[in-house]
Amino acid sequence: MGVGNEQIAEYWSEAHDRCWRCGYKSLLEQCRIVPESLGGTDSADNLVLLCGRCRREAPNHQDPQYMWRWLRATRAESCDTYWTIRGWEEFEVMFGRKPLACFTDAGDLTTECRELAADEFAKTVERFGEGLNPSTIACMIAEIEKRLADRHGIVLP
Repeated sequence: MGVGNEQIAEYWSEAHDRCWRCGYKSLLEQCRIVPESLGGTDSADNLVLLCGRCRREAPNHQDPQYMWRWLRATRAESCDTYWTIRGWEEFEVMFGRKPLACFTDAGDLTTECRELAADEFAKTVERFGEGLNPSTIACMIAEIEKRLADRHGIVLP
């Protein structure tokens, strides 16, 4: 079995309904490991199953090792967390600090955060049925922080 076939077997248990990279249940697309324009075929050892968002981010290179390296390096550790984690990272890029870092002395905020997150979800929209993008998640986190800060008398940087 070639490298592609081994990887296909490894992910097969979830391949029918979860993206091989982000782990979200989604309409999956066959993505060539080596693009057709670079000599790639439609054979099973040259295909991975990705959602549309991940397919757009996938490497398009003649050497198949880059697809496998990208998948291993960026694959979600658990299902349904990838884009949320990316949102937290986007927050750091946008605001130059870690989310909720100012609340170390505020105690357990889990219940409050969940309630506020439910309110923030109502203020967002998904594009093309793809779920929330990382920048939208970052904005939601910023709004949750603002509301928590107001409630707990904390000044945000």
